[in-house]
Amino acid sequence: MIDLHTHTTISDGTLTPKELMLEAKKAGVSAIAITDHDTIAGLGEAQQEADKLGVNLINGIEFSTAFGKNRLLHILGLGIDPQSEGFLRVYNKYRQERSDLLTKVFEKLRSMGVEIERKDAEPFICGGLMDRQAIAKCLVHKGYTKNVKESWINFLDKVDYFEGELIKPADAFKAIHDGGGKAFLAHYHLNIGLKGYSDEEARSYLKQLKEFGLDGMECYYPSFTEEDKQRCLAYVDEFDFIKSGGSDFHGATRAHVKIGVGSGDLNVPDELLEPICPELLELISK
Repeated sequence: MIDLHTHTTISDGTLTPKELMLEAKKAGVSAIAITDHDTIAGLGEAQQEADKLGVNLINGIEFSTAFGKNRLLHILGLGIDPQSEGFLRVYNKYRQERSDLLTKVFEKLRSMGVEIERKDAEPFICGGLMDRQAIAKCLVHKGYTKNVKESWINFLDKVDYFEGELIKPADAFKAIHDGGGKAFLAHYHLNIGLKGYSDEEARSYLKQLKEFGLDGMECYYPSFTEEDKQRCLAYVDEFDFIKSGGSDFHGATRAHVKIGVGSGDLNVPDELLEPICPELLELISK
């Protein structure tokens, strides 16, 4: 059993990277990926703790990519080398451009009655550059919301992304591939996926994404219905995608979702590691 989709306090989870490794050890997963939103800032701390505990950590990221008009697709990068020059070239450029555009986000929040400035959110920066996650944490600190999830629902999700604030799918695929990783479409059944599109439309978009560089789809996910799973598997067969899967663990904000088992019945097989981290699969199979 593996878990290829988890989050820490570096993005919108409630456990630090170190704490997540401790929970992974307790959960007994064969391997775990940290896939914080748009950042790799927690991977160093996680790796140090993983080495101490004997946890098999897979370096990951979850890119929020621009798709259509004011729509997002979440793209998981798994098995990346976070020190890769090619990965960092795209990643750092994207984060800098996004940080520069956040002035507009603060302006929009002020028009919504939220009196915070850029300097107020600076203490919540992870990874050196401002992002919306820092603003979400600042909203909690200032008493506008009770938690990060509420910050997104009540405020940030209501602020449309500005042109250039989100990375394009093709650029996310390039960063992931330049870092030696594989790119997967996360939770295709949600709004931050392909929800609302007809089967014909979804297939057309998946064809485009494959041409851009998409390697696979997340086929194991806690909130999948049987229909969702079967539809996903049909897409995998049609487009010769590889599979991933994970709990999308966030900690206390989704307390019903546990590492490895999701809502209780998730079981992502170790074999999915073969095209992602074959050397790791060989190690854990011994």
